[in-house]
Amino acid sequence: MYAQPPPPRKGEKTMAKPMLISPISRQGIKLLRVAAYCRVSSSSADQLNSYATQIDYYTRLAKKKKNEWNMVEIFADEGISGMKAKNRPEFQRMIRMCELHQLDLIITKSVSRFARNVKEALEYVRKLKLLGVGIIFEKEGINTQSLGDEMLLNTFTAIAQEESKAISQNQRLSIVKRMELGIYVDSNAPYGFRLENKQLVEYPPEADTVRWIFRSYLNGMSTTEIAKVLTERGIPTKNGKEKWKSTKISYMLSNERYIGDCHYQKTYRDTTVPFKQSKNRGEEDMYYATGTHASIIEKETFDKAQVLLQKRKEQFTKSITFNTYLLTSRIRCSECGSFYRRKVRSGGVKWVCAKHEENTKSCNSNYYSEERFYDGFLSVVNKLRFGQENILGQVIAKLESATQKYKRNNKTAMQISQKIAEINATILKLNELRSKGYLAPEIHQSQVREMQKQLCTLKEDRQDQFESRILTMLQDVRKLKTLIDEIDEPLYEFDEKLFEEIIVEMALNNADELTVTLLGGLKFTELI
Repeated sequence: MYAQPPPPRKGEKTMAKPMLISPISRQGIKLLRVAAYCRVSSSSADQLNSYATQIDYYTRLAKKKKNEWNMVEIFADEGISGMKAKNRPEFQRMIRMCELHQLDLIITKSVSRFARNVKEALEYVRKLKLLGVGIIFEKEGINTQSLGDEMLLNTFTAIAQEESKAISQNQRLSIVKRMELGIYVDSNAPYGFRLENKQLVEYPPEADTVRWIFRSYLNGMSTTEIAKVLTERGIPTKNGKEKWKSTKISYMLSNERYIGDCHYQKTYRDTTVPFKQSKNRGEEDMYYATGTHASIIEKETFDKAQVLLQKRKEQFTKSITFNTYLLTSRIRCSECGSFYRRKVRSGGVKWVCAKHEENTKSCNSNYYSEERFYDGFLSVVNKLRFGQENILGQVIAKLESATQKYKRNNKTAMQISQKIAEINATILKLNELRSKGYLAPEIHQSQVREMQKQLCTLKEDRQDQFESRILTMLQDVRKLKTLIDEIDEPLYEFDEKLFEEIIVEMALNNADELTVTLLGGLKFTELI
């Protein structure tokens, strides 16, 4: 028998016995909303099989974790490089779901499956952390919700990045070797061809159009006229678009593939991350192989087209005066605010800050070749072309939302709309009285005419109320998106017309950073 504890002394407080709290049952805990992300880096049969295996694995894993997880979706990008996240549509869709707070946890096989770019990997991890979404990297045993795992993630991502660079370099060496031998075949078949057994073969419906383009151009039609005719006839472009552009026609007329030859490495990719595609101006070796595939155009016809293209280009160049140079009043110095001037020097056409030219001590800017500005323009255009939905689409959506909010909150415009509605109701009433014979035709006509005038004035007043900076920006960005949508292939050659249509201004600083201002006030910065 145990001794009883002594009774408490006078004035001494007794300690209450701790109360037992039973553990919460699993049923009372909210299931985590989980998504799995998998990716294969090629469309080869083996890797597609791997892709199917990954999906099967995550499906089975979700069943095992059914008391903890609610598997919302399995995201998978097939045959897409992991270097740039923006080029992975399923990855971007997963991120959008996280932004909408529809996911709690992402599980993926390894860091290399998630990203091979250190900068992007950390950016997305931190972004998702702020949204309350964790990531489990199974292979490395990393959970981003755990303290200290970011250092490990940084290390593994750096390894994955170097691995990607090595793979890319090996692939590049293999491609260059095949270029040297004249046996390399690009996976992107030009209009008029199709790829069959890794060979370019003629595709008759499109090949006939190619022949017509060359005939029409040599018979005196301009590239603009040819594009217009093709659009009117309803002939789709290679990408299935209805509208043709003159730049596309010019590109086709100068494409040596139509005579059965290949000019390899017109563009090249640098070795820095993220990889950037640039026009080859002598930085890398080029190769020209003849008779690599069947021709669509006779060489004599092709050569005549090249002579005519060059002749018309020279005529266009001669028609340009000092006051009409494309870059005149377009390049502003970020240091002093002055515009750049065009100068012809021994090294070619250069542009220099006007203030710097007058007095080098007044501004520290420098001389820049014209080509560098053109390259900056091409880089911005190609970025917009590849990521227009993520960039321009989001901008348009936000501007539309802001415009609707502006309209709702604009009391004057709302009052005008009310007046317009009242006048329309009155016109309907007058029409009803006229139809029943209660109103003479001449009186009805006179009164309706007067009210129509009032409607016209009110609608103009209402439009004036809506003409805000936001609405103007929206219209400009929509126009910009339309122009970018019309670009079927990456731009490698400078497009004067497109430049005039979308470029508002360029600003250059001493760090060689070119800020390009586009329609709608959108700004992009490029190193030139």
